[in-house]
Amino acid sequence: MGSRSQTLVFDPIPFKGGSKIATSDALNLCDRKNCEFIILTVDPAYWQATELCADNDVRVAKLWHVAWLMKHHHGYLYWLNQGLLLIQLLFSLLRFGHIHQVVGASGPGIDMPIYLARRLFTYRVTQLIHGNVGRSRSIGYCLAQAEAVFYLPSTEQSLLAALECYLAHATGVSDSRVLAKYYLNSSSYQSFINGLPHARWPTQAQQDLPICFWAASLLKWKGLDLFVEALKECSRFKPVSANICFIRPKDTCLPISEAPINIRHIKWYDDPVDLDAIRAQSNIFISTSQKEPFGLSILEALAAGMCVIIPQDGAFWDNELTHDQDCIKYQPDDVHSLVNALLYATNDASVLNRCQANALQTAEQYKAEYRYLRLAQHINSDTVTPVIHICE
Repeated sequence: MGSRSQTLVFDPIPFKGGSKIATSDALNLCDRKNCEFIILTVDPAYWQATELCADNDVRVAKLWHVAWLMKHHHGYLYWLNQGLLLIQLLFSLLRFGHIHQVVGASGPGIDMPIYLARRLFTYRVTQLIHGNVGRSRSIGYCLAQAEAVFYLPSTEQSLLAALECYLAHATGVSDSRVLAKYYLNSSSYQSFINGLPHARWPTQAQQDLPICFWAASLLKWKGLDLFVEALKECSRFKPVSANICFIRPKDTCLPISEAPINIRHIKWYDDPVDLDAIRAQSNIFISTSQKEPFGLSILEALAAGMCVIIPQDGAFWDNELTHDQDCIKYQPDDVHSLVNALLYATNDASVLNRCQANALQTAEQYKAEYRYLRLAQHINSDTVTPVIHICE
């Protein structure tokens, strides 16, 4: 055990979401003989239930947090929270010893302690970016210091803006875009697209009756309110059945939607353990998120052979899918457009069946064993990629 590479995964996010799922799926592809994982997390229950813990040598350690401090994303209280997390990280690094690398599982604004701790400890940082980052000097600093940054393509402009902000301050050059692009184009930065592992491939959806399915957190930007309004409007024309699975966010200052709500023909599920079975009882997936960076739940719906209804918002899946072939599109934040899409899918069996069949073919291109290969190879490697820190 002592000769194996130890990787610490830093996860300060208190609720389950796509970033946790994608991270655990990617780490599970690493070399089990040579990798030993330590998960320092606010949410031990999630990680202990993953295939990563079942299949690998993994130790899960509790990261204590102050709920009201976690809600602050800038200012003095933000830094106080980062300080408390940093103290725990320092104790963990002393406790476990010989940490070769630390993986930031969320984003530099949240994973700040792993950069601060490097003033006392030596390890390489692998930063995962699952969503847009804020435009700030501190975030730009972190991005410039990481040995490797794996990011979703949709987040590229936000990374560029954060790097510009930091580099302009560090160099005194107001137009630092060229320098920021230099960082982003280096071998330390690699884009990736999420995938689904074979072991977690969804059960195939039923093809008998049109039943809608919605699954996301209650954060307002996920758009549950829009879907609920559309369901109410649809009921004026025909009854529409739906299964709604939701995760209630913890310790966040962001606005959240109300759930459950009493609506006929609608079943509500609060973070169900049998989500796959509930999805399989449905066959029309509705996404109401605003500019979703990727949309793991959309991929899961495609893999289940569902007809997916998505906003035409220029986000990832809008660019990948074709209306009336492997999806149905509607105008974002437009309840009447969403109502028309729902009625179109539930009234025309040929459209529903065509989208379901084509969805399966699309999903085959997003197998985790292929999509996370470069990330897994990087974590397996004991060699540190050279990074030129222009501004130190």
